[in-house]
Amino acid sequence: MQAQYNYIEDIIDESMEMQPLEPAVFDRYMAEGWRLLGHSIVRHNFSVCRGKMCRTVPLRIRLDGFEFSKSQRRLLRRVRELDVCYAPIALTPDKTQLFSQHALARFEERRPESIASFLNHNSHRDPVPGMEFMLRNGGGVPLACSFIHIGAEVVSGTYCFYNPEAGRLSLGAGTMLLEIAKSQELGKKYYYHGYVYDVPSQFDYKLNFNNLEALNWETGEWQPRERTPLRRWADLVTNEGRVEGGFEGLKA
Repeated sequence: MQAQYNYIEDIIDESMEMQPLEPAVFDRYMAEGWRLLGHSIVRHNFSVCRGKMCRTVPLRIRLDGFEFSKSQRRLLRRVRELDVCYAPIALTPDKTQLFSQHALARFEERRPESIASFLNHNSHRDPVPGMEFMLRNGGGVPLACSFIHIGAEVVSGTYCFYNPEAGRLSLGAGTMLLEIAKSQELGKKYYYHGYVYDVPSQFDYKLNFNNLEALNWETGEWQPRERTPLRRWADLVTNEGRVEGGFEGLKA
């Protein structure tokens, strides 16, 4: 079937080569909707979901007064029971192998060839200091790895991958909770955790947080966004791509 595309006005599609930035400058880039991707810093207000063009909606969490939900506190405790190492980003063979396992199970199309699609060997310092959480089981087997970059007042969640055989542990969500907790510990104001689409997608788990804010591309302002509980979005999408109710909270 030929892909269908909807027209989107005022396209933003910008990219610049990765380079060192002052932490305060990095903060401004994050506030303008930029994100880190391999050897580039990029921003775009559109994407393609299920063969149709859609808007991207950058998200962040305001950390002042932020509280984890009861279920998030429970998951955070469970993740902390693993062997958690927090250190500068280092791309090692065990992480490369873990990424390959993750990519094979996660990406059905446009599968990235390597971890270099998201990080590079200077990610520990560019554009600002980069840190990682490496999670292992009691036997020392790598289970998950996530990466953050730290600005003056913000933390950006850069990427995460995990062993697909450990999916029942919810390590994707768990490492995000570790990142948020570390951001609070560092006294930062905002945690940036990527974007969602203005239509239901697999990224909607990012909406399940308190103190959520979304970027309005037209005004450049960040606006409060209501927390949306997790749901099986795919079950609500018909074969024609229509959504069967209940997604008003996902509109930008």
